[in-house]
Amino acid sequence: MTVNRNVKAILFDSPPAIEEANRRINGDGLAKRYEVTVGDFFQSVPRGGDAYVLKNILHDWNDADCITILKNCHSAMAEHGKVLLVETVKTANGEPFDSLLDLNMLVISRGRERSEAEYRALLDEAGLKLTKVIPTVSPLSVIEAVRQ
Repeated sequence: MTVNRNVKAILFDSPPAIEEANRRINGDGLAKRYEVTVGDFFQSVPRGGDAYVLKNILHDWNDADCITILKNCHSAMAEHGKVLLVETVKTANGEPFDSLLDLNMLVISRGRERSEAEYRALLDEAGLKLTKVIPTVSPLSVIEAVRQ
């Protein structure tokens, strides 16, 4: 595996999440490669990023809230930036696992699991274009989007 030691990151999250992340990251010797910013992605996100990675974020929210988050990423990102969503993508055949995930989201939050077409629609509404969906060995996929 190639490691790019020049990559730097901004960890942007709520205070409790930042506290937990600091415990983990400082123990791994990565403290020099990231900066911590506390905030609310419904208001804004840090400006000028080349990539905005949102892992298991959108499935927690309804469509209107997702569009707000994505629009904030769109307005903040560098000219050739990308948004990378790490989410479960429901399959076209509606496998039982997908239904269980969807039911879980309905019970514990206002969100839901979405299909590729549903992610495409959310991204489009936010001024972003879905460029690819990359499956992983886990139930999660990486959904890549750029400015339209």
